[in-house]
Amino acid sequence: MAENSLRPGLTTVLLLLMAWWATTNATTFEKFLRQHVDYPMTEAPDTQRYCNLLMKRRHLATNKYCKHINTFVHKDVPQIQAVCGPAGEPTTGDLRESNMSFPLTVCKLQRGSWAPECNYMGTSAVDRIIIACEDGYPVHLETEVPDY
Repeated sequence: MAENSLRPGLTTVLLLLMAWWATTNATTFEKFLRQHVDYPMTEAPDTQRYCNLLMKRRHLATNKYCKHINTFVHKDVPQIQAVCGPAGEPTTGDLRESNMSFPLTVCKLQRGSWAPECNYMGTSAVDRIIIACEDGYPVHLETEVPDY
């Protein structure tokens, strides 16, 4: 009887652990989307104003912190997510390099700029990307790969 009374508890713990794990992956994917995907691209008069707007809007530049560099990808989520599957090739670890190029905006913090006045310079590019994937979802943008 003692053995049977442990099973419901163990099942509950396993279910809770699985739910936590699923939530963690969803949260990491959502963070990736917030930090790196802007599709369709937000309109701005130039890349500097675009970067200043998006970095604040996405909470990457706050009153206390300025992220030094961030890349926004201007493609829909299914095309980016496909890099975790047939549209990407494995590199090292959990990293995958895209087979195709993506339109990007790279935002770099201007030298001498400090929170709360985070000022960015933006550069537009069309390059392949390297992302980290977990369970078929992008969770980290490692870098962009210039097409030469």
